[in-house]
Amino acid sequence: MSTSPVARLVGLATGLLRRAVIGRVPKLFDTAYYRERNPRVARSGLDPFLHYAWFGARRDRNPSADFDTAFYRRQSGRTRLDPVRHYGQIGAKQGLDPSPGFSTSLYLARYPDVVAAGINPLLHFRTDGRAEGREAAPSPIEPDRLRALDGVAEDHVLTLPEAEGGRFALTLLRESPLDGAADFAPRFCLQLCVDGVEYDALLDAFRAFETGGHEALALEIDTGAGPHPPMPTQLLAFERCFVSRERDGRVLRLRYAEMRAWDLRLKRPGVAAVFSGGHFSTQRFAKGEGWPAA
Repeated sequence: MSTSPVARLVGLATGLLRRAVIGRVPKLFDTAYYRERNPRVARSGLDPFLHYAWFGARRDRNPSADFDTAFYRRQSGRTRLDPVRHYGQIGAKQGLDPSPGFSTSLYLARYPDVVAAGINPLLHFRTDGRAEGREAAPSPIEPDRLRALDGVAEDHVLTLPEAEGGRFALTLLRESPLDGAADFAPRFCLQLCVDGVEYDALLDAFRAFETGGHEALALEIDTGAGPHPPMPTQLLAFERCFVSRERDGRVLRLRYAEMRAWDLRLKRPGVAAVFSGGHFSTQRFAKGEGWPAA
């Protein structure tokens, strides 16, 4: 992708700033992956790791395909370092896991030569272990909470709101044109940080839509209007669906065969309800942007 002269200047300036303030880019950070998943950062020219360390990590952006920022932060809590540097310098020694698909302790227990070499286990797996056919055991952390996410690609998981105080709308549709460029997803997971009233309202909306004659049914959620849980309380797992995105990803459309609603508020999360197939869309709103006209 070609970059503008302004973007190149921004890249040079922020690269120098990152080297002065942070230092080298950690080997666990995949620059190409981060640019691909964050096209606005790529177009701006901003140094990718500087963006991750200062902004992206707080928004649960992932630094590589093998590192789940939100999953890691639930283990580490608030830290002075960003998750990638924290895991590289501290977390791996404490036995923290970088993603649901990788157990730090089990990898080291299985391969003592990695321990002897003093290499970060995830870095070894990414650079050598995977090519050598070594196995990465799933993390035993939060097995119940994340069961719905097993095997789901990162691009097929969305958490709303993306930032504290965010606003979004969820819409059920009787019919919706299928985008010819839509991606097939065996499962798409939508995690929602909603309060108890909103949780019940969404399930009621699905029940009413399934049994009623509505052509469309929308639920608008403003998490800045009052206290909201910082972690997801509800997970909607859409099975065998087609996924399309519009407006730089702010609008998501799904056509699915079945939807399972998980209650994440329980000590052992489980399926609260199952609904038949349909059409569903989400829309995220920027700060100061109004709700769509009725």
